[in-house]
Amino acid sequence: MSLRGQYFRWVVGNTRANDLFRRLTTFGVLNLLILILIIATVSTNGNGVFLGIIIGLGMLVVFYGTTVTIGFAKKRNRYDIRYANLEQFLSTVFYIVGLIQTIVGFLAVEIFLIIQGILLVLLGKSTRRRVSTIRNPQFMEWYNQRTESEVVLRNEEVYASCPNCESLLAVIPSLLTAKDRCPNCDGLLVNSIEEE
Repeated sequence: MSLRGQYFRWVVGNTRANDLFRRLTTFGVLNLLILILIIATVSTNGNGVFLGIIIGLGMLVVFYGTTVTIGFAKKRNRYDIRYANLEQFLSTVFYIVGLIQTIVGFLAVEIFLIIQGILLVLLGKSTRRRVSTIRNPQFMEWYNQRTESEVVLRNEEVYASCPNCESLLAVIPSLLTAKDRCPNCDGLLVNSIEEE
């Protein structure tokens, strides 16, 4: 996700960044567990060479995902990019499997399958949003730093928090408009009442 202007930027404080980092890691582990459940479901519903290929590829993805998640959790160099790519791939898998399950559920009139498919699509959307957080330049800077460093305000910037997600931002107040959005949650930064 790119920052939407030169006049505000997301500031990652050390405590909040550590909390965010733990949540991102936890959700990554949960995504891998859900992928394992999807593979287990596929393995009980078919047979043949095609099924073996799907299970084999799925287990390779689980192995790779476990390795990348451990590397990300230990803050190894460049694992933030690998982790973002893994989460992007998993979100696509969740979208595709969710859409297939929803369509099959409608065709077979199975409410459980419809609900499961919709939940997987929502999980795909949630995972995709976490990818934008991982790829945020300030998060990447925090992740790759080796020493404690404070974010220095630039000329005319002040600290402000997003009214929706409470992310700490560095903003130039005179340049904010009612259309500006938070780079983290995509919520509006300025209430229309405050601008008038």
